[in-house]
Amino acid sequence: MKKNVVNQILSITLTTGVLASSFLFIQPNQVSAAGETVNVWRTNEALSEKLTAQSNITFSPYRSTDENTIYVDENVAFQTVDGFGASITDSSAYLMNQKLSSTARNTLMTNLFSPTSGIGISWLRQPIGASDFSASGNYNFKDTATSTFSIAHDETNIIPLLQQAVSLNTNLKIMATPWSPPGWMKANNSMLGGTSATLNTANYGDLATYFVNFIDAYKAKGVPIYAVSPQNEPRWASDTYPGMYLTAQEEANFVKNNLGPALSGKNVKIFGFDHNWDVDFVPAYYSDSAAASFTPATAWHCYGGEATIMSTTHYLYPTKDIYETECTGGIWTDTTTGQFDVDMKNLTKSLRHWSKNFIAWNIALDTNYGPTNGGCTTCTGLVAINQSNGNVTYGPSYYSMGHLSKFVVPGAARIASTGYASGIHNVALKNPDGSKILVAYNETSTNNTFKVKWGEQAFTYTLPAKSAVTFKWSGIQSTTNTIIENDKPLKASAYNEAYSIKPETSSDTGGGLDIGNATNGSWIMYKNVDLSGVSGIMARVANGETTSTSIEVRTGSATGALLGTISVGATGGWQTWATNSAMLSGASGVKDVYLVYKGSVNLNGIQFTSTNLLLNPGLETGSLTNWSDWHPTGQAIAQSVDTSTPRSGTYKLTHYASTAYQQTAYQAVSVPNGTYRATVWVRSGGGQSAVRLEVSNYGGATLYSDIGAASIPNTWTQLVIDNITVTTGTVTVGAFSNALAGNWAAFDDFNVVKK
Repeated sequence: MKKNVVNQILSITLTTGVLASSFLFIQPNQVSAAGETVNVWRTNEALSEKLTAQSNITFSPYRSTDENTIYVDENVAFQTVDGFGASITDSSAYLMNQKLSSTARNTLMTNLFSPTSGIGISWLRQPIGASDFSASGNYNFKDTATSTFSIAHDETNIIPLLQQAVSLNTNLKIMATPWSPPGWMKANNSMLGGTSATLNTANYGDLATYFVNFIDAYKAKGVPIYAVSPQNEPRWASDTYPGMYLTAQEEANFVKNNLGPALSGKNVKIFGFDHNWDVDFVPAYYSDSAAASFTPATAWHCYGGEATIMSTTHYLYPTKDIYETECTGGIWTDTTTGQFDVDMKNLTKSLRHWSKNFIAWNIALDTNYGPTNGGCTTCTGLVAINQSNGNVTYGPSYYSMGHLSKFVVPGAARIASTGYASGIHNVALKNPDGSKILVAYNETSTNNTFKVKWGEQAFTYTLPAKSAVTFKWSGIQSTTNTIIENDKPLKASAYNEAYSIKPETSSDTGGGLDIGNATNGSWIMYKNVDLSGVSGIMARVANGETTSTSIEVRTGSATGALLGTISVGATGGWQTWATNSAMLSGASGVKDVYLVYKGSVNLNGIQFTSTNLLLNPGLETGSLTNWSDWHPTGQAIAQSVDTSTPRSGTYKLTHYASTAYQQTAYQAVSVPNGTYRATVWVRSGGGQSAVRLEVSNYGGATLYSDIGAASIPNTWTQLVIDNITVTTGTVTVGAFSNALAGNWAAFDDFNVVKK
């Protein structure tokens, strides 16, 4: 190293192997952590933990590690979130009102709707008339064209519960949807579905009036309707329960000519579609500009396709809100991954893909999954009510929803967080009071450790198998951006935002999800990536076509500055993986990185590369070639290159001696004057007073990044010295350990890059 630095080290006496140094310090440009406290609640699949409070944890200064990291940025906001809920169907209302004592019913309602004593349900989607869960059969509010409209049926069980729900949660929003209008309005003259279950053209106006009468009657009972959709699942009409077919154009005609004008002045929103992720309906509907003008939002169900279609719809129609309005639980999940698993995935991915809410289906069913009305016989509610004794069982869907509904206040905003990686699903939100909520779910069958970075603070958490956790903390983010480092690999599935793609199970090393089902112009985006010093990119790709395609690397937007293009030839199959590389030009600063698909290709992950100015930076010569040694006079050399658990490649550098030691490996390189960044990855078995990266001989005071006594066993951790202003045309980089006898430290992947 530079002579003055070596002299400093030599001047320190080696007493009991402990370094007593007066010049150790944290980098001046390193932001000090405020140390915010994080509250933690957890639920596991077996429900032996049920929204159970855990010990608080505390943020501390961030250091990059090889652990899966979720990057949370509260200064990047997406949609506001209205809330979470279910449906008090006729079956639910019958059970709650007729099979429970008043005390038991009040307890249940409090546990469902109270924001303080319960899980704070704030959304209900109510059938207009009968559905496939109607204890009363196929009822409606106007049996014939000449009958008087009446909601008397609902006044027995449904409306009293809605009134109580409104009193328990003043933020409650109620949406209403028909499964079928009265049969006399339809071609099959029945409330049931079937191939001829279509709306008579002559009765479009009658149906609009039916909506108005329903809204007015409910409002008169103190139950205001926030929104309606024209038809539940318009492209599915079973002949065993109420249903009706509407094409996209038929629904558009009904809305623009009848329903929209009829609801003018009612302050009731119209949500279009209200069907599955895999049904092609929305573009044709919104192509009718008159219908679109009455429709501020699109509603979706989770029973087919992928939630990513909601993001695609958002970017196609950015003025239209997105709502997830039905997603039931069911015992069929017990033969796959389990209800809690399915719920947590649907909740997190719905919000990540722009939904402003999440609505399950029945709020309560009995222990035989009913009463049913010709439909699903294996669906479950948030709770189960035993008709014989009135016992209430709170099921997996109650607790999964509670991980969000209990902590996310209506009006919260989804904030940026990187997505699924290494088995961890997540979503992050910021409440109106500034508190942050991060919900994570571990889909794997083993404990799963991950790190959460927020600004320049972080914490590490180990989440048990098949468990969900809610983190809540306050305070203000310590930096404007939460920056993604450019020297960590990024899973494709960890994108922040995406357009026109789908995830799928990957057979590549590490499993997880790859991102494909793409067409020309599809993209994924990572928020706030530090591109300083980046000169290239490596990508794990698969191409099952016989023709070549490519992925463009752009910044700022999907049509922004082009840094380079990854060419992808045929790999022999959609799960036959290859690593392809490309040079990048013009990468600099902190930017949003867009990977833009130019045709069909599967992508599993990327790794940015930099022009490393050091020689033999990963010790892959199997020796200390290009590295120099310093140790105190009289002490034997205490370093070697070995193959035991390197961070990458085959080799690493180890400092170790059976007696107390000090040891430095250093390298001096000539560089053009400018600004640089130096890094190294380290591990330690403990017992050191210092394990540090040092930079000198660059034209300024010696800089240090030090783990010190707080060693991190078994975890590769990155030491960083940033913004090194070189004015001498040289820079010297060293790795130093000061340790007690028999203790070790390991170093790998040194890097010096120009910013």
